[in-house]
Amino acid sequence: MNIEVEAISVEIIKPSSPTPKNIGHYKLSLIDQSAPLFYDPLVFYYTKKSTTTNINPTNILKRSLSAILTHYYPLAGRLNKHGEFIHCNDEGVPFVKAQVNARLSQVLSNPVAQELGIFCPLLTRHHESDDAHQILLGVQLNMFECGGIAVGISISDKIADALSWMRFIKTWAMMARDGTTATMLPKSLHPEFVSADLFPPRPQSVIEIKNEDLKEGIMTKIFVFNSFAIEALRAMYWDKENKIRPSRVETLSTFMLSRFEAALSEAKAKAKAKPEKERVYTILHTVNLHPRMNPPLAENSFGNFLVYAGTQIPASSIKGEASITSGLAMKIREAVKRLNKEYVSKLQMGEEGELSMIQQNSESIEKRGGEVIEFLVTSLSRFHFYEIDFGWGKPDWFSTGGRHGHI
Repeated sequence: MNIEVEAISVEIIKPSSPTPKNIGHYKLSLIDQSAPLFYDPLVFYYTKKSTTTNINPTNILKRSLSAILTHYYPLAGRLNKHGEFIHCNDEGVPFVKAQVNARLSQVLSNPVAQELGIFCPLLTRHHESDDAHQILLGVQLNMFECGGIAVGISISDKIADALSWMRFIKTWAMMARDGTTATMLPKSLHPEFVSADLFPPRPQSVIEIKNEDLKEGIMTKIFVFNSFAIEALRAMYWDKENKIRPSRVETLSTFMLSRFEAALSEAKAKAKAKPEKERVYTILHTVNLHPRMNPPLAENSFGNFLVYAGTQIPASSIKGEASITSGLAMKIREAVKRLNKEYVSKLQMGEEGELSMIQQNSESIEKRGGEVIEFLVTSLSRFHFYEIDFGWGKPDWFSTGGRHGHI
């Protein structure tokens, strides 16, 4: 895109009301403990509209962010260095105002996935020490030359899943749009911090905190599948014997994995590599535990309630026609089905379950000289990102950002 972003100002936004001392510590849950120390970047893009000429997005975002942090008080705190809990000390959320040397249309017409992280804050903190990842939320308001804006939000995996973060953003947008103050927020929108009660944490010595930089050479790309292409693929992977039609996620997961294996095999053949060693894929899909709890979790529950459903399949089962006949799409469905209420109950008692067995099998394969490739799939198709209206209309586009940024 050849676009530069320059930080004009950096402020710290604190809750509009101080957090009571009796809730000064937010305990992490079992799922929080095992979550990676990453920031997930989300970007909402808004073109300038004639009806919003007199709106000041900077003031609106800062005021409403301060108000909502009163209710989502852990987000204004800091993760302690040992990853045991969050200090709810109102240190605040970084708010970056940045100028972009381009028009928004340049991004919308030709987005380069690898570069979209420049619109989000905190991403470079992966390379820092000491206080890296202790901040849980960062906001960046990007001002384009045409008057359009992009709101970049960096959110920590350590405290909440995408569903919880999305509920926070929706409520924040509502407060910004309606001018709602902290005291006016309806009770139904107040978050319930219950994750540590439902999934009690383990002693910290048992948990290995993940703080890994992404490997160099990682490529991020955007592939667009229209509805006709998706339906054609669903028909191709249809389980004719059991008359089961795969979902869109099952279908695209199978297709993308088969294309990856085809490209990898071709590259190895061109390189005239040694006889191929055993290669196995571990396929992980994120699964929402809200409806799988007994009773189901309330919508306003905030925390990490996503886990992985896993299955393993040899590379030979997804090469060429085998990707159609191996029934991979149905294996993915079966893995998700196994994450039922009984599974959740065992998880609450601290049992590691099926993923532990997959990990043991992976280690066994690698010990005998084989290769295990992890394929992680997350679907964001039902998160209503295009409904986020802070007061200047709904976004014209939404994207995630790269893991690395410049501010």
